[in-house]
Amino acid sequence: MKKLLILPFVLILILNSCSSDDSSSEDKSVLPQTISYIYPNIYLGTNTTITLKYNGNKIISSTESDSKTLFTYNGDLITKQEMFEIDQQGNETKTDEAVYTYENGKLKTKIFRESITTQYPEGQYITKTVYTHSSNESISYINYSVNINTKEETKYNEGILTYKDGNLTKEQSGSATRVYEYDTKNNPLKNVLGFDLLLNEISEIGKNNAVKITSKACTDCSEGVYLSDYIYNDKNYPTRHTSHTNSGSIEYEIEYTY
Repeated sequence: MKKLLILPFVLILILNSCSSDDSSSEDKSVLPQTISYIYPNIYLGTNTTITLKYNGNKIISSTESDSKTLFTYNGDLITKQEMFEIDQQGNETKTDEAVYTYENGKLKTKIFRESITTQYPEGQYITKTVYTHSSNESISYINYSVNINTKEETKYNEGILTYKDGNLTKEQSGSATRVYEYDTKNNPLKNVLGFDLLLNEISEIGKNNAVKITSKACTDCSEGVYLSDYIYNDKNYPTRHTSHTNSGSIEYEIEYTY
């Protein structure tokens, strides 16, 4: 699930856990160095390994064999992501860009420029998302398409994000909904500075790990239920994540090294 950015998390936070989990969560130095995606067959996806680099707890880059994402910070806030394609000669070509603004330390806007080329230096397609924080647990957003010539903004979608204890528990977009349930262990990316402020920009990243996702594409549609299980290390961070489809078969697996 590549959600715009760095990581194909099948898809984008205060632990409700036992004392052993609380003690491990205080170690902010735990950061994943590689994330490997393993698919049971080529029709579900291509196996890949992502290498992450940091400056302290700030992420600098994520790199795959054919792509790279660079991150820019202002203080502790991620203000830009730049995506590049890498050809067989190692040449990098910028293809997409996401720029973020904040208000009172909370995400206010995101502008995503897609298909950047010489002909379209600002992107062939531009979308803008505006967030409104009613509280720490309820955040609404509106998506706009931006005309690349006139800069006119046209609303095309809106939604609501619901959080509890720092984890995204429900996302409603039009008539579509996704409901999340979590374990009490540590999410592998919880210590990356600024990621939690990006909200649903990166899927299923919170304080804990999603173990069940219930999805409905419309009000009258049938539910899809997706289950995940994990193997953890001695600090209660997952070293392996297995995701199952609605039918119970393996959709993909993720391996983490720290």
